Amino acid sequence: MANRLTQNDDTVRATQGILFDARFLESFAGQNILHDHKTAIMELIANAWDAGATRVDITWPDGANGGQFSVSDNGTGMTKDEFSTRWRTLSYNRLASQGPDAEFPADVDVRRRPAFGRNGIGRFAGFCFGSHYLVDTWRDGQCYTFRVFRDDNTPIGVELRATSAVEKHGTKVYVLEPFHVPLSPVQARAEIGMRFLTDPDFMVHLNAQRIDFSDIHQRHLRSEELQLDGEHQVTVTVIDTHATDRTTKQHGVAWHVCGRLVGDCSWEGTHRQSLLDGRTMAAKRYTFIVRADCLLDAVEKDWSAFVPDDALFQRTSDLVYARIRTFLDAASDDDRKATLRKAVERSSPELSRMSARSVIKWKSFVTQVQQECPSIQEKDVIKLSGVMARLENASSKYALIHQLSLLNTGQLDNLNEILETWTLDMAKEVLDEIRSRLQLVEELRVRIFDKKTREVQELQPLFKEGLWIFGPQFETIEFTANEGMTKVIQKLFDKEIKGTRNRPDFAILPDGSAGLYSYPRYDDDTGGEVGTDRLLIIELKNPGVRVSTKEKDQCWRYVRELYEKGLLIPRVSKVTCYVLGLEVDPLECGPTTHGDGDVRIEPLTYLTVLDRAKSRLHKLSDRVRNAPFLREKREDIDRFLSERPGPGNLFEATPVDSGSSST
Repeated sequence: MANRLTQNDDTVRATQGILFDARFLESFAGQNILHDHKTAIMELIANAWDAGATRVDITWPDGANGGQFSVSDNGTGMTKDEFSTRWRTLSYNRLASQGPDAEFPADVDVRRRPAFGRNGIGRFAGFCFGSHYLVDTWRDGQCYTFRVFRDDNTPIGVELRATSAVEKHGTKVYVLEPFHVPLSPVQARAEIGMRFLTDPDFMVHLNAQRIDFSDIHQRHLRSEELQLDGEHQVTVTVIDTHATDRTTKQHGVAWHVCGRLVGDCSWEGTHRQSLLDGRTMAAKRYTFIVRADCLLDAVEKDWSAFVPDDALFQRTSDLVYARIRTFLDAASDDDRKATLRKAVERSSPELSRMSARSVIKWKSFVTQVQQECPSIQEKDVIKLSGVMARLENASSKYALIHQLSLLNTGQLDNLNEILETWTLDMAKEVLDEIRSRLQLVEELRVRIFDKKTREVQELQPLFKEGLWIFGPQFETIEFTANEGMTKVIQKLFDKEIKGTRNRPDFAILPDGSAGLYSYPRYDDDTGGEVGTDRLLIIELKNPGVRVSTKEKDQCWRYVRELYEKGLLIPRVSKVTCYVLGLEVDPLECGPTTHGDGDVRIEPLTYLTVLDRAKSRLHKLSDRVRNAPFLREKREDIDRFLSERPGPGNLFEATPVDSGSSST
């Protein structure tokens, strides 16, 4: 090949270096370090922390100091070679080169201090304050002055400006002509105070004034006194940054004893149990400082930890960590609610098309995701909630069941017109729902004749979950337990009735129980509630109570009381009452109406209502499974149903003993 180059070619080659676009440093170091002054100053202070400094002095631009900016510390400093290597190396691996802990000067009482740095990006923070900056660093009797700058060819340039003899150690980063800094000295002091007060041995001064708790605004700070054994007092101070930092460094629980930090500031509690997942937003937002001078005798000699088996420390830590957990639980709950509100706003178009039952299901899903996945970010929760909302609207299995339930026997022959718009996956959803309903019917049937069932009141919560049993008009989830109406019924009886406080959603009566389920009526103009539109009363009678005239009249007595209390509106509110028992008087088995037909009271045996529901569900199941568009997928459907959990195959045809329900 004519263009092929070999070792024998006389072609002159020019070796060219890699070129960097002006945007490279922004993408490599991040926008915040280069343009956010709050982030930049934290990175520069963190560098001093990693260098083993005990004091940092900051000159912040204001009218008094001529607009200068500098950060100086009394840490270890660097030699010329160390500075050149660390500042010139992109993606500098501090962990491999210097280890995970800070490096202390020789004249400092050395103890462990976890380092911030990992990738060496903090050195770029000086560019937030100027187009170039100077670094003076002193170590081993020598001072080196470097100029750090940016140009068109390299992300960062370094040049040695001066060398001198100095008998001290430390580093100073400064800008002679800084950019405009929008963050005021007061704001800078507050931001620094929220992050660098965990270790009393690490002091930060800004414009010659030491930063302390008084620099933090009260909305970010709160304290609580805890009493122990009536003689010891512990102060717990929580700092809330109201924002999440990049890491958990300087966040967690810091124990102070006699003005000194014991161990590290971290989220690790006693017995190495984590108080908070470090990946959560709260772990990068809160800091707890515990002042416990009473524990001086419980501190290890090197101040690295407390004596683990010290009795006073054990009691104190149990008290403190319990209080911190309570705070974090409440704070996390507030965060979850705020995220849920944002998710509701984002998904409002989808939610407006859902039924109330679907909305409740959707909210429950979002809340459960937040609780079980604490590390999930808010933006991901909102995205996931949007997907769930679209899926719920797309499947709409309840809508199909409702449509099917409204069809009479003749109309079921035209079922294909409905099913033509439904997919295989939607049919699976519907069949799965029908199966769960059949299981509920079977559970009710077993409970009715089970002598171990404590009381008939145990059936009421199950019927609450199956209002659809009484007909398609009760399919909607808008029917919810009405506690206010229940209390009215409870007051109709002269004596105290057991269990009413434990089950406020239904009334426990001397001969059974009554559950009241309603949905509100809304004003067409304002959209506000104007009363009760529909009320369903399910009264369950104990075994041995034969449903007859007395029991039907008792139900009407409840309704009259509700009208008198103004909870029902004559000629507006529709009321349906079902009185259920093991036996119904044959002469009183028909329904009774009151109030021009607005109130309907119907007695039924347990078996009658359950057999009706089961028969209807089997018919729906058969119609869906045998729909023309599913015939080619019958094996898939049967395999799907066989894999569903539950006792036996509830979809197998079972005879309905109509005679057993005619009593």
